[in-house]
Amino acid sequence: MRIAITGIGIISALGVGAEANREHLLARESAVAPAQIMPTIHHEWPLGEVGLSNAQLARLAGQDEHKEISRNVLLGMIALREAITDAGLTKEMLSGMELVNGTTVGGMDLTEIHYGEWQQGDYSHIDTIFQHEAGMTAAMLQQCFGLANSTTISTACSSALNALVHGVMMLRTGVAKRVITGGTEALTRFHVNGFGALGILSEKICRPFAPDRDGINLGEGAAYLVLEDAEEAEKRGAKIYGYVAGYGNKCDAYHQTASSPDGDGAYGAMYDALRMSGLSAADIPYLNAHGTATPNNDASEMRAIERLYGEKLPLIESTKPLTGHTTSASGSIELCFALWRMETDNYKYAMSNAFGFGGNDTSVILSREQRELPMLPNIGQICMTEYVTANEDSDYKQYIPAMQARRMTPALRQLVVAAHKALEKAAVEIPDAIVVGTQWGGMIPTVELLKQLTATGEQGISPMQFMSSTHNNAAGTLARLLSCKGYNATFSHGKNSMSEAEAQAALLLMTGEAKSVLVCGYDEIAEGWQEYLRQAGMYAENIAKAKVMVC
Repeated sequence: MRIAITGIGIISALGVGAEANREHLLARESAVAPAQIMPTIHHEWPLGEVGLSNAQLARLAGQDEHKEISRNVLLGMIALREAITDAGLTKEMLSGMELVNGTTVGGMDLTEIHYGEWQQGDYSHIDTIFQHEAGMTAAMLQQCFGLANSTTISTACSSALNALVHGVMMLRTGVAKRVITGGTEALTRFHVNGFGALGILSEKICRPFAPDRDGINLGEGAAYLVLEDAEEAEKRGAKIYGYVAGYGNKCDAYHQTASSPDGDGAYGAMYDALRMSGLSAADIPYLNAHGTATPNNDASEMRAIERLYGEKLPLIESTKPLTGHTTSASGSIELCFALWRMETDNYKYAMSNAFGFGGNDTSVILSREQRELPMLPNIGQICMTEYVTANEDSDYKQYIPAMQARRMTPALRQLVVAAHKALEKAAVEIPDAIVVGTQWGGMIPTVELLKQLTATGEQGISPMQFMSSTHNNAAGTLARLLSCKGYNATFSHGKNSMSEAEAQAALLLMTGEAKSVLVCGYDEIAEGWQEYLRQAGMYAENIAKAKVMVC
């Protein structure tokens, strides 16, 4: 099967639309500068901001500028509209298509504005809590453009590239003939203070792979790509930018945020992408690296690249000095950049990397010429255990080292217990893949961070709060404790999160990328948050359950 890219839409600090981004990319013009749009006291850290206010973005998106719409959604609307127009998709086509969106913060920018009010019992803006949920971004985009379905992948900085991987799986297995994939992420105080607490933000324009590199610049933006069965694209005379030749996703299973010294996850993701494509490293002359300019990431990624390529390295480029690190949107934004580099420099193939917290590493290979993905294997029946729940927090000590257990919430400890019991029930020691579904993510550390932001005005943020607040913290924790270095993903799409995780597990089994998948449901409700949800007519519950799917 051949999978074609037939539409591109993008907005970043480099500009609005593909033309502006392509022009500034090729000119190597950086748009990283001191904060002008985002309300923050931290002007020492330059950012890659989209230089438009929310009101200006709303007008561009065709929305009421007086209505409270998350900046995350507005960026997504602008990029998604361009991708749809560029691909020549009709309303009829859209009505049968799915959006696979990558994001982490959701409507956090609105929550930051109103959280202090909610603490004081003022619920006049409580309706904005609906947008806090990561999956609501995709749901609002789906509704805006009349799409049939949507789902949300939240694997931190690899989210958008994993969204593309999921979309390709849907096409390969015949679940869809045409999908839109990508990601959107707006800058928030949550971002800036969280990464600042980790001590990895630079006060200069970042310098990936340079000996004197000292950290990242954060950025924001959105990008979407339309993927189609190439035969369908050819039938309707669509323009084809390139083809997806291979992909890989692996987990470092090493640390909450840091990459492993030997780059195991990065190497495995690139190796799997090459294996799927049928190409060798020598065939790939250009690599858009994750390249965050932190001492740890760049050393780990370069080690992985050297293991893969040997002495003859490709042209390695990181575009983060131009846009800033757009976190959950970076995978799709930089995939657009890789496509343009291939066209301009006449490369036949290119590879693009995106690595996220929890050691979630993803690589995609692009081709300018038609390229067949391998045939799917003949698999047997997919079987699964019943969900195992863990409601007590008493027997976790046999599964979790004491030092790690102290840093985990009760719900997360319960999830680890449920996972172990599910694996024991299925007689599986280490699963090939881990997929987690979570509606709210780690709300206990998230709420603690929000309280700190509100009380102190961006002072004294705890690194542990930030690291534990990402939606894929549970999946990364399970990978480390189980030594599972295989496929790793987290779905965060409201009440559908668990069913979407199960669907992903089925795709992994159908494509032969896994023979056993640990599927987990995880949510934790923080003090106060349940009351805010109740005021908005919503309800959430603590969930810690796991099952195993095998073929």
